[in-house]
Amino acid sequence: MKYEYAGLQLRYIVLAVSLLAVFIMVFLGIFIKVNALDPIIHPLTVSSIALIIMFLPFGLADFAEVKRREEAERRLPDFLRDLAGHTNFGTPMSEAILRSSEVNYGPLSEEVNQIAGMIRLGIPVETALDDFGKRLKSETIIRVGKIIKKASESGSNTSDVISLISSFTTQTYLMRESRFADMRSYSTTMAVSFGVFLFVIIMLDLFFFPQIAGQSLGGSGSTLNIKATSFGLIERIFSAGIIIQSVASGLISGVFRDGRLVSGSLVSGILVFLSMVVLLIVGVM
Repeated sequence: MKYEYAGLQLRYIVLAVSLLAVFIMVFLGIFIKVNALDPIIHPLTVSSIALIIMFLPFGLADFAEVKRREEAERRLPDFLRDLAGHTNFGTPMSEAILRSSEVNYGPLSEEVNQIAGMIRLGIPVETALDDFGKRLKSETIIRVGKIIKKASESGSNTSDVISLISSFTTQTYLMRESRFADMRSYSTTMAVSFGVFLFVIIMLDLFFFPQIAGQSLGGSGSTLNIKATSFGLIERIFSAGIIIQSVASGLISGVFRDGRLVSGSLVSGILVFLSMVVLLIVGVM
């Protein structure tokens, strides 16, 4: 399998396996009569486990891909500086790329080595640069490849152009990191608010509802017996609210991070897992 498709396919292969695992779990519960996995007997517990199975592996795969792409973009200015240094002395672009391919640029080396390999096979450097960044699915690296291609085709001031690109990509990376740092404060605030929400619901389930259960409210001939209003159903509704809040908080954190809901899959999976453990410990799930 070529690497250019590996990152994209990995997430969806993981998602497909996760969905298959959920299907098997539900099948065992409904048709094989495994009571612990029966969504009819334990709807909230089974739903929480299903969400964890779907979100956690998919989120881990997406997180690994994003981190690899970000690391490659972080090393991009290093590659451009080396490339500018080689072309500054009149070295052809193809030879400059071959020399630069001997340096380790982390995840970016995969892209550089791929282009160098195409050049060794006799493919023109302009054609080879068309694939630069596509394996990592990075718009920044793809854009830089197109600019280098145009500079190589023009044949003039190539080194100066590449140096300018290096400086620009460095500034862009620093600005993005600054924005991520600002967004982390919002994510922290959201995590704290979720913790407060979870704490309040647990306190209601443990202390408030048991105190009022069985008491009668009302007057002047109209009396409401709270025990008659299915106290267990109220607990399950609040517990379901915690699970829904876990999923929503995680997905929104992904939007804060890079504008994608799927980036919050890992956080959603972790929050659902923590919420399920807490609810099981206090016995309200």
